[in-house]
Amino acid sequence: MSFAIEDQREQGAWYFSLPLLVLAAIPLGFVGFFLSAWLFRPRPPQLWVAWYEHGVLWHTDRGETQAYTWDEIAAVTRQDTRVTNGVTRATTHRLTIRSEHGAEIVVGDEFDGIVPFAEGLGDAFSRARLPRDAARLEAGEQIDFGVVGIDVSGIAQRGRRIGWHEVERVDVRQGSVEIRRRGDRTPWMTLPAPGFPNLAVFLTLADALLRQHDA
Repeated sequence: MSFAIEDQREQGAWYFSLPLLVLAAIPLGFVGFFLSAWLFRPRPPQLWVAWYEHGVLWHTDRGETQAYTWDEIAAVTRQDTRVTNGVTRATTHRLTIRSEHGAEIVVGDEFDGIVPFAEGLGDAFSRARLPRDAARLEAGEQIDFGVVGIDVSGIAQRGRRIGWHEVERVDVRQGSVEIRRRGDRTPWMTLPAPGFPNLAVFLTLADALLRQHDA
């Protein structure tokens, strides 16, 4: 633009500087376009998630609502991850609720009170789910928890199998689910606890089956 003004001063005709003015206007137009797009972008919907006696409710301020009973939920998964930058440490939290049809509700640190919310929902889901899964086991079914499946005779994972009479214990240590065989110094299987679907249900059923075979 300064070149155009200088040309106009020397030549006395503004149209000689028109190409320079067009070139100057192009970046200004791009800036204006992206600025207006940012200022007038659609506001993301405000989201509420709640759990109650019989299930989970998801609602937005645009009137969208989804509700799932405990029987309609396939898995509840927590992903609590500790991160560090070398100086400070923090823990991120993520709760995923997946329906039987594959729809997901995700609750993270952007929600106030994520930790007590996740703990309360997990406890309520486990209480509702345990009788159902226990009945399935008694009927001879295998229940899958991600890559691991259990039935009344043992634990299976991708072609590997261990009977309950061989299992010493199943528990969580230092962020990992450990399945230990009697007499072995190292775990028969180790899986990450963060992201393990229905972890509390798995541990409770495994403990009950171990007690049953030890009796």
